Parts: sequence; C-alpha cells; structure tokens
Amino acid sequence: MSLTSGVLPLNERKMDWFFIVIFGVFIFTSLAADFVNAVFQPDPDSGYFWARAVFELYARNNDPLLVANPEWLRVMTLLSSFIFGPFYIVLIISFAKGWNGIRPWALFYAGMIVESVIIIIFVEFRGEAALFAQIARELKPADELSAVGLTADLKVLNPLKFLLFNLPYIIVPLLLALRMRKPAPFAAVRPRERDIDQ
Repeated sequence: MSLTSGVLPLNERKMDWFFIVIFGVFIFTSLAADFVNAVFQPDPDSGYFWARAVFELYARNNDPLLVANPEWLRVMTLLSSFIFGPFYIVLIISFAKGWNGIRPWALFYAGMIVESVIIIIFVEFRGEAALFAQIARELKPADELSAVGLTADLKVLNPLKFLLFNLPYIIVPLLLALRMRKPAPFAAVRPRERDIDQ
C-alpha cells in the first residue's frame, strides 16, 4: 500500500492546542513584561502602567536583578520583546495551519530561548553583588535601594515564584523541540485512494 502525506487538521492534533495557548501567553509576556525591561524598567513610580505592574506583580520581593536592569538583561529582554514576541505569532499560525516549514525555525528558537533562560536563572540565583556595589555607590544608600526592591547581592528573593514564572521558558521550548523532532511534524500519513480500491 502506497502512502501520501498531507497536513493533519488541527482538530485531530489536540496537543497542539497546548502550544497555541502557551504561545499566546508568551506573546503577552514578551510584548508587555519584557518590553518594560527592554525600554523602561520595573518601577513603582513610573508613569507607564506596565512598568508599575511588572514591579508590583513580579519584581517586588522576588527579582531584584530585574529591578536593577543591567545592560545584558536589557538586551535579552529586547530580543524577547522584538524577536520572540512576534515569532510566537508565527508559531501560533504555523500550528493552526500545520505549516511543516516552521520546523527549523522552531528548533532554532527552542535552542536560543533555553540557553537564554539558563543564563538568567544561573545569574539570578548566584547574584550580582558587584553590580549592586556599583549601584549603591553611585545612586543611593543601601536602605533606600532596599525600599525599591534591590538587595545587597541581587539574588532571587522568592525562588518558588521566580521558577514558576521562568521555568515555562525552558520546559515549553524543550517540548516544542520534541514536537518538532520529525521532518514533517504536522504530516498525516494516509493510504492513497487508488491503492484502497485494489
């Protein structure tokens, strides 16, 4: 029996809805939260709503390094805002339509995002004491810095909250890479009609 490949319809690819929903959430986090660090910074007194929201809902008592917003982190959030954010839209369309051509781009994205988040997690848990020392010398006394969410070593303050917000950016890309393991990830293999008649 000869076989042909077509695209399996989305309603027959139930697990792909997981990726579509998660990428929708990732669009929001890239274009709202990461945009704050790329262009502004989390700040309870900012005139920009999302800068206040990121500070209050995520950074306060959790992520002092995000509040300090060093240049390397700004670059990473810039990539997330302006490259990954729009790419999530492409991923959603590709999953919805079953476009097999997304595979190499999806694998490339998965590698980039996993590496980026591993770096961020490592630095966040290790701390950036030297960066804090520079901030403390140039800006304000330590007690004033503490009042705006900074600590002496810039380490994560709430590991569970931090990991709940950040581990999906390792887990989902790894699941995506697993989903894209076949050369035609959305292909449906069906018998050719003429072979069924014989």
